[in-house]
Amino acid sequence: MSDLTRYIRQIRFSLFGEASQRRLSESSAFVCGCGALGNFISTLLVRAGVGKIRLVDADVVELANVHRQILFDEADAFSRRLKVEAAVEKLRRANSLVTIESVPVRVGPENIESLCHGFDIILDATDNYETRFLLNDVAVKLEIPWVFGGCLGAEGQVMAILPGRTPCLHCLLGDCPPSGVDFTCEAVGIFGPVAGVVASIQAMEAIKILSGHADCISPRLTVVDLWYGEIRQLDLSGLRDSVRCPVCHDRQFRFLTGEALSPTCPAKPGS
Repeated sequence: MSDLTRYIRQIRFSLFGEASQRRLSESSAFVCGCGALGNFISTLLVRAGVGKIRLVDADVVELANVHRQILFDEADAFSRRLKVEAAVEKLRRANSLVTIESVPVRVGPENIESLCHGFDIILDATDNYETRFLLNDVAVKLEIPWVFGGCLGAEGQVMAILPGRTPCLHCLLGDCPPSGVDFTCEAVGIFGPVAGVVASIQAMEAIKILSGHADCISPRLTVVDLWYGEIRQLDLSGLRDSVRCPVCHDRQFRFLTGEALSPTCPAKPGS
């Protein structure tokens, strides 16, 4: 198996095998955000052998990031390194077979299509709903699978979205929450283990989709509360047919055109 030998432990999983690993090695993933979720997601996908990963974020490392953003250390914070540069340097040490790109820009309606064009999946590693609704628009428009993930405090949510087959984020939430309601980790706090759990589920859903096992993704919204040790799942299988979503059904991409974005709260990835 030559280059695949390093993945032998996952290849030996009876429902996966060498053919799935080869498909994974030929796939590509766009990771939007290089905060806690982005750190965990990119680490897991690089080590699993996804062929190409593009990591996008414009922020620099701060000391308050280090407790949950596992690719960074104190030296990165003290030198205020760009997150994507510090992350990619360490990811390449883990797997030299994977092509990893760092793009130090802030995503917005003007660049999101070009940033994710040609990629097989989009991973949400952001910390605000305006960016998530932007990702939802571009994913539905370009028919790219994406995995929503969010965490705050000790709670997190995950949902895999296959445009045209499953409900999208707008089907689930309706309108984007107002900017003042969209709390961030900076305001509310966040525990590192929560990001690890949410990102692990996101990465597993991505691995299934990229390796040819999209039929095995969960048709549910998974909600975890690690403070009280609870996991809940909401069945969304009939949601897409029960609502007339302006994004799914009418292809109205208000976030992608920029008309729905708040001028006082621009899209910003990272958690």
